[in-house]
Amino acid sequence: MKIAYLHRLTFDESEKRFQEEAVALGVELVPVKYRKLKVVGEKILFGEMDMKEFDGWYFRSVGSELEWSKLLQLYARKHNIPMVDEYLKTEGPLRRFKSVMSWQLTEAGVLYPKSAYVESFKDLEKELETWALPVIVKLSAGGRHGRGTFWVRELSDLEKLKRILEGRKEKAKLANKKIPIFRGFLVQEYIKNDGDYRVMTVGYKCIGGFKRQMKEEKLILNKSQGKSLGIDLPSDVMETAEKAAKVLGVEVAGTDLVRSTETGKIYIIEVNEAPQFKVFEKRTKINAARKILEYCINKFRSHCELRSTEAISESGIAASPLAPRNDDNL
Repeated sequence: MKIAYLHRLTFDESEKRFQEEAVALGVELVPVKYRKLKVVGEKILFGEMDMKEFDGWYFRSVGSELEWSKLLQLYARKHNIPMVDEYLKTEGPLRRFKSVMSWQLTEAGVLYPKSAYVESFKDLEKELETWALPVIVKLSAGGRHGRGTFWVRELSDLEKLKRILEGRKEKAKLANKKIPIFRGFLVQEYIKNDGDYRVMTVGYKCIGGFKRQMKEEKLILNKSQGKSLGIDLPSDVMETAEKAAKVLGVEVAGTDLVRSTETGKIYIIEVNEAPQFKVFEKRTKINAARKILEYCINKFRSHCELRSTEAISESGIAASPLAPRNDDNL
């Protein structure tokens, strides 16, 4: 079996783990960077190889590659190519925006903090005048390692937030990188908790998780106060994570949840597609890379077998067992 491993950036550790497990499972995993692809006529090629020649595609990451992901989505539909994750065949990569995720989860009745979405920083300032603080403010487009999540305890924190965002622009400019445009803010009710759960689901089924300590009380809400702990997950945490992943069509998900210390209810905070799993494997002792690849193999198997049958039939090496006999040759 040959699987395309579609990715935007090279995270050596993750890619190395997947390659190790692919060898152990006896499958060929081919790293495919979006910007190494090309469209020729009605074909999408990786080098000289037609992308439809793969038995399946695993989208490890999409990020900002909206154009390529849409082209691949159309190509997969045309040629019935199986792929992971399913959301790329429906909402597409726009699902990664937190505003879209918020809408889908709320509509499906999954417990999610009260939220509001505004376009500009000026709109954010006006919106927060009507909210009871503290609140969580997130960049709808996201941010790596929690850098797009902020804890606003009082309105004066907005000036600090503005300076942080301007500083990131200046840093990008000095590094001769694309200057980010910060627009699209998701305001989220703050749910009092004693730490959050990180649950990993593969094929909409929980494979394990761990609990992180409460976040440090500062504006950028990306560091816990202590070491995360591997635990036996409560059943309601697992069930909520599985339901959220299914609603969003994210087959490989890292979901963050909290339990309200006031009501005891479980809330979804975020569902991340293509999650990093170094800490997960360390805390749970579960081989996440293998679980993901095994799921892909099982999903892609029927397509692989069909292609093999068609290739044999076209080559004339073997006739179908249902083909009529020619008794004249007996």
